[in-house]
Amino acid sequence: MFKRLFFAILLSFMFLSASAQDFRGVIMNRKQQPLKGMKVWRKNTTESIKTNKMGVFAFPGLLSTDTLVISISRKEEAVIPVKNLKEVSIKIEKKFFVLYDGQKEQKKEYKRIIRAAINSNILTREQILKLSASSIYDVLKGNIPGVMVYNGDNGQQVSIRGGNSLELDVEPLFVVDGIQYESSSAVDASVSVNDIEKIEVQKEGAGYGMKGSNGVIIITTLKK
Repeated sequence: MFKRLFFAILLSFMFLSASAQDFRGVIMNRKQQPLKGMKVWRKNTTESIKTNKMGVFAFPGLLSTDTLVISISRKEEAVIPVKNLKEVSIKIEKKFFVLYDGQKEQKKEYKRIIRAAINSNILTREQILKLSASSIYDVLKGNIPGVMVYNGDNGQQVSIRGGNSLELDVEPLFVVDGIQYESSSAVDASVSVNDIEKIEVQKEGAGYGMKGSNGVIIITTLKK
């Protein structure tokens, strides 16, 4: 039944975009019912996609060295090295998942998610990648206590509760790899979310003088 369902659901790919799609799959539960809204992402990037109502997803542009990760719960994830795979079906069981590539079935255990100790003023690369964010505003919004993203006169802006300034429309100082930026828009235009290693928020920013009076957001990028 599992194998027959695999080939039947692959027919649904014909209704997806005709653009090149290197990796296609379908995710179902133990009763072989399609699972909608399952998040699949490319490991070590912010690239992600969710399954449609038929449990189907299509991920373009993958390399054989890439790895796909499926979020199962807050504690577990399914890890699938791409290698030579093109089309797969994935059956989610309670303690393991079954991967079928059209030729053979493989039973695989879930990988437990080991979370680093949480510092409420810091976002690590691991945490940032899980957000599937496309801008610095997506990263900051609701993910660090006291940091707010709002629509200002010049588009989206950032503020930190507890800053020393009484002017609510003044943004914090941004420091990216030691270089100072005085607006979030300048940072968003200069820094790719995919290149960020860590973000740290200093609500007072005393070490930066008057420039830090509204707080400081320190961004460290990956060294290339």
